[in-house]
Amino acid sequence: MTPSRRQKKPPSKLSVGISLVIGGLSLFLLFYVFVLTPILEQNVITTWRCEVTAAEPRESSGGLRGSSTLPSVLLHTRECGDILLQKGVTFDNSTALAADFRPGVYDFHIGWVSANVMKLIPNGLPEAQSYEAVP
Repeated sequence: MTPSRRQKKPPSKLSVGISLVIGGLSLFLLFYVFVLTPILEQNVITTWRCEVTAAEPRESSGGLRGSSTLPSVLLHTRECGDILLQKGVTFDNSTALAADFRPGVYDFHIGWVSANVMKLIPNGLPEAQSYEAVP
């Protein structure tokens, strides 16, 4: 007598449907993170008028495992909370840039992701694309 082989059942419609939904959501998330986020951050800009009370040079960790360190300037404001400045900041000029900030009112140009998504992330800070002092 030969042992009988069990036949595999085909996957149910429910499990196929769940797999397709999970796969579709994963593809959308990848598309959002790698394609839409940079576009929205660079092209959908709002202006925040904030009173800067202090500025300090800072090194922030980036990358998936915090393996890279980026120079930045952390700006403390009254109305807008803390704002991060990274564009144009280097390890050589971060201290000088922070020292150049005088208490006063500034217009900060903030990308859509920084304005809307970063506040949902623990310890997330909005990043200014550019700024100018208000006379």
